Amino acid sequence: MGKVIQLSEQNAKLEDFDLFWELYPRKKKKGDALKAWKQTESIRPAIEEILAAIQQQERSQQWLKDGGEFIPYPASWLRSWSWADED
Repeated sequence: MGKVIQLSEQNAKLEDFDLFWELYPRKKKKGDALKAWKQTESIRPAIEEILAAIQQQERSQQWLKDGGEFIPYPASWLRSWSWADED
């Protein structure tokens, strides 16, 4: 089962991108992810919605398959608006 995401005091002090990076399961190309984060600022929902989407997708067959091999890089996930994916 996916981890329960709660915004503790410690996490609340982190910048939204840092929180996203901390919780996103595939830690690749952080610089590109930060660039995508800035590029999607005007269309991206609140951090709570982003984290909820990650939590839901962590349980998906695509993300579980082959030990997470098919989890998209964070920048790709952001640029493709994957927070809006339905199942």
